[in-house]
Amino acid sequence: MKNSLKKAISVLLCLMMVLTMGVIGVSAEEADFSVRTDCNGECEFYPTIIVPGLGQSNTWLADENGVLLTDDAGNYITSFPAYVQTDKLIKTLALPALKSLFTQSDAGLSEAAKQAVWDAFGHQACDENAMPSDRIVTEKYLQSTADTPDFGQTEVFGHVPFNLYDTKQPFDHMYYFAYSSFGNHLQLVDELYEFIQMVKAQTGHDKVNLVPLSQGGTLFSGLIEYYPEVVNELHKIILVVPALDGSTIIGDAFNGRFSIDDPDFLYNGFLENLGLLDEFTARLIEVALRILPDEVIMKVVNAALSTLVEDVMTTSTNMWVLCPSADYPTAAEKYLSTPERAEIRRQTDIYYQTQLHAKDNILNLVENGVQVFCFCEYNTPMIDVGATWNTQNADFIIQTDSTSMGAYFANCGETLPEDYVQKNTYCSDPTHNHISPDRVVDASAGLLPDQTFYFDGQRHDLTALNDIILKLALNLIECDDIKDVYSLPEFPQFNIGRITSNVRIYMNQVKELDTAGMSAAEIAEKDAAVAEAEALLDTTTGEHGEAEACEARLIDVLVRAGEMEAPAAEKDPTMFRKLSLWLYENYGTNGFSEMYSMTAKNMFKK
Repeated sequence: MKNSLKKAISVLLCLMMVLTMGVIGVSAEEADFSVRTDCNGECEFYPTIIVPGLGQSNTWLADENGVLLTDDAGNYITSFPAYVQTDKLIKTLALPALKSLFTQSDAGLSEAAKQAVWDAFGHQACDENAMPSDRIVTEKYLQSTADTPDFGQTEVFGHVPFNLYDTKQPFDHMYYFAYSSFGNHLQLVDELYEFIQMVKAQTGHDKVNLVPLSQGGTLFSGLIEYYPEVVNELHKIILVVPALDGSTIIGDAFNGRFSIDDPDFLYNGFLENLGLLDEFTARLIEVALRILPDEVIMKVVNAALSTLVEDVMTTSTNMWVLCPSADYPTAAEKYLSTPERAEIRRQTDIYYQTQLHAKDNILNLVENGVQVFCFCEYNTPMIDVGATWNTQNADFIIQTDSTSMGAYFANCGETLPEDYVQKNTYCSDPTHNHISPDRVVDASAGLLPDQTFYFDGQRHDLTALNDIILKLALNLIECDDIKDVYSLPEFPQFNIGRITSNVRIYMNQVKELDTAGMSAAEIAEKDAAVAEAEALLDTTTGEHGEAEACEARLIDVLVRAGEMEAPAAEKDPTMFRKLSLWLYENYGTNGFSEMYSMTAKNMFKK
C-alpha cells in the first residue's frame, strides 16, 4: 500500500512538472512581449527583477538528445552542483579503496577519486569557447511570479520568501531571472538585458528595479559595464550580500591556496571549523581518516581538488567572475595561458576590467538618478576551505570587502583600535558616525556609506531566513521616500543577524494546538509563547540569541503537547576530541599503520 501510494505521488508530481514547466529552455527571444498588467505601466510600482545567487535556479540534467533525465521516482535530476550516482560511485571507489587499505598505499585510490569527481561534476564543464554543455537545461520564468505556476512559485519564494510578508508590491510586477551558475557570463548578461526588455514590455513600465543576490551581483556588474545605456532603464538597485569583487574562496581555489591540503590542519580542526558538522562528527572523522597513511589521504584530496578546479570550475566564466580582482591575474596565468583556453581568457579578461570599473559604474548610476542600496553581513568567519579564511572579516561565503564595496572591518572576533578614526573615504558629512556600535565596521570607507545596511553575525547562506532583511528589502522596493540609512529609524544602519523562519513555522503550529486536554498552566504557556513569537516577528531590530530562545520555547510547548519529539541532545564530543588531540600531539598526522611502525621502532630501541 505504501509503495503504491509513493508511486502514485511520484507520477502526480511528474505530471505537475510536465504541465508547469513549459518554459524550460525557452530563450528570452521566445518570450511574450505583450502587456500583461492591468496598470499598463501607469501604477506607482516599478517592476522588480530578482537576480538570484549561486544555485538558486533550477537546472536539470538532460541526455544527449535534450530529454530531461528522471530518477527512479520520476523526478527530474538536478544538475547543480553535482549529479552523484551512488552505484557508480561505489563501483569506482570500492576496489581501489580496499586495495589501498590492504597495502596502506595509494593503490589507484587517487585516480579513482579524480574519476568520481569528474563523474559527479563533469557535466558542469564548459567547452573551449566557454559555452556550457547542452545537457544542462535551466528552468526559466518568462513571466511574473503572479503568472508563474504553483511549482515555480514554490521554488522562487523558497529562495526569496517575499510572499510571507504583507507587501504593496503586486506580484504581477515581480520577476525572477533564473540562470545556470556554471554558465557563460557574457551570454547570461545578454539574457539579463533581454529579460529587462521583456519585463518592461509585459508591465508597460519604462524602468525596473533590480535585486541582485550574491552571485547575481556579478551579473549586475556585467550589465552596467556592457550595457551602459541600461542606466536609463533602472529605477532602483538593492544589492543583497553581492559578490561584487568575488569571493576569496574562489580566489584561493584558483591560486591553489587550500587549507584542506595542509595535513596539520586537516587532522586538527578543519572539519570542525568548516561549520557544517558538529564537533562529535568532525572529531570522529579526524580519527577515522588515520585508517590510511596521511600521504595517501593528501594525495586523494589533492587529486579530487585538482579535477574539480582545473577540469570543471576554471572552464566556466561564471565561476571566474567570482574570483577577486586581486587574485585574477595570477590565477588566469596559471589556468588560461594555453592556446586551448584563449577564448575563455578573452572573456574573463573582459570581466576583470568590469571589476576594476565597478565602483565608477555604480557611482555613474547614482549620478544619473538611480537609487542604489546594499546589504552587507559580517562577523561570521569564512568557511575554511581556502588558506586565507581567517585573515578577513566575512559572512561565511564572501569577504565583507566585496559585499560592502570597500568598507573597513576589524577581523572576526576583533574590534577597531580605541583610537581609530573613521576613514571618511566616501562620506563627506562630518556629522555622520559610520562606525558600528560594536566597533567592528567603518562604513565610511564603503562606496555608499549612507545607503549600506549591516547585519552582525548573519550567515550568507541563511540570508533568506532573516525576516528583517526581507522586510527591509520590501520597504525599499515599495517606497521611494527611503533615501538613505536614516530614512527609516526602525531599520538602523547596523543591525543584528537572526534566523526566524522556524519561529514562524512553530508559532503557527502552536496556534493550532487543541487545548481540550491542556491544563490552565499549559494553555497560559502556549499563549505566552505565541505572544512572544508574534512580538519578535513584529520587530525590525535584532538581539543576539532572542530568536533561538523564542524557537526553543515554542518547541517545548509542542513537545509537551505531544506534537513533536524533543530535540535529540548533541552527542558529547569529549572522547573523540581528546583522542584526536592526543593522536595529533603524539603522532602528528600519521596514519594508524605508521603509528604502529613508530611504536615498534621505539620499543626495539629500548
